[in-house]
Amino acid sequence: MADDKTIYRFFADYIRKELGIVYEESNYYQLEKRLNEICSNLDIKGNGELYDHALSKGIHGHFKQLLLDIATNNETLFFRDERVFKAIESELLTVWRNDNPNSSLFRLWSAASSFGQEPYSFAMLLSEYRETHPEFPRVDIKATDISDRALKKAKEAVYSQLEVQRGLPAKKLIKYFTKDESDMWKLKHEIRSMVHFGTMNLLDVVGVEGTFDMISCRNVLIYQKDDMKKEIIKNLSRYLSSGGYFLMGAAESLIGLSDQFEQVHLGGAVFYRKK
Repeated sequence: MADDKTIYRFFADYIRKELGIVYEESNYYQLEKRLNEICSNLDIKGNGELYDHALSKGIHGHFKQLLLDIATNNETLFFRDERVFKAIESELLTVWRNDNPNSSLFRLWSAASSFGQEPYSFAMLLSEYRETHPEFPRVDIKATDISDRALKKAKEAVYSQLEVQRGLPAKKLIKYFTKDESDMWKLKHEIRSMVHFGTMNLLDVVGVEGTFDMISCRNVLIYQKDDMKKEIIKNLSRYLSSGGYFLMGAAESLIGLSDQFEQVHLGGAVFYRKK
């Protein structure tokens, strides 16, 4: 039977190939926990048996989706990094409108939407912005993720008390959510209907129509090696309009990864504008 290091290296290599997510040897303990989840789901006795299963039958179907689901980090919250949302509302949308006075549609892509908090946060912000700026064009929000589990929850748009307490202002909770008999909070249709979800691997972007005025890819590249970062940026930038904005996490940067963007500071936040 293969030793633990061989098993973890095998699955780590597969995840890196499929997703670009890197599990260093020092992080194999995290991978071990996640592989244990798959063993429980597939009624397999241990990671050694899971490894044998992968070698003999391959990684596809339900097994593959489980592996992709557990490999991704779905940690998220509403209005994550509040200053970014404030900057979008106070400055970026005005700048964009001045640059695109004849546009009848504002398109936004949340490229790694997880359980839906990010795209729904954008939807709430843009809905309220249009209330106070009726001249602003219609809004179309695309949200994608590689995890079927995450997408299922995102489409349901039902969140626990703990989840809505993380980043969601009380006024927006009352305005946009209804509480059911099990103390879960359901997002209202007016916001859900603004977001269209789909499955997407950012290393193999297919089936995307048209271009977007803003693409959010926050807290994704931090888990990638530089070659994978460049591939993802190249794939996404093809669908970003000239002058469009690329959003990244606070600990991420495009410096040294792409020459297609210029860094701009708006409202105390950093954005990358496509040249």
